[in-house]
Amino acid sequence: MSIQYSSKPTQIIEGHYLDQQRLLHLLKTVYGSSEGQNNFRVELRLNRYKIYPSEHVADVPPLTEDQIQDCCAYGRL
Repeated sequence: MSIQYSSKPTQIIEGHYLDQQRLLHLLKTVYGSSEGQNNFRVELRLNRYKIYPSEHVADVPPLTEDQIQDCCAYGRL
């Protein structure tokens, strides 16, 4: 059974200084996983991360600015 994701991103994050490993860890913590797959999909284009949650976690609020800042590669800006 495949997981259905929302068709529009719920959040777009500027990725100039983000640590990709930290961001993925945060997303796994916030959205979780089921059936061996993450409950979100991430798309990186033109230095912007687009976050698409699965339909069964659509009620989870987007990441806060503090959470995003904690993912910066050079500490908090």
